[in-house]
Amino acid sequence: MGRTVPTFRNIIESFGLDWSDFKRALRDMDRKAFDNLMNHARRHASAGSNMINPNPFEPVVMSILVEHEKTLRKLREHVEREHS
Repeated sequence: MGRTVPTFRNIIESFGLDWSDFKRALRDMDRKAFDNLMNHARRHASAGSNMINPNPFEPVVMSILVEHEKTLRKLREHVEREHS
């Protein structure tokens, strides 16, 4: 029988488990931030699954960065509107 290749969503979930000790050591506010980061990665699971990468950490981090960039863009636009 052949090997089953995990989906990128499964890889993201395994990251959450792998980092559970780290998460437990965080303060409550930081644990919520950690969960938000993992949710960012989940939102881009389909894009991550298109990447053939031996290190799945890279598309997880890139997914988080994309969401942060979108947030920064919205904040910049808001500030520019307020100062116009």
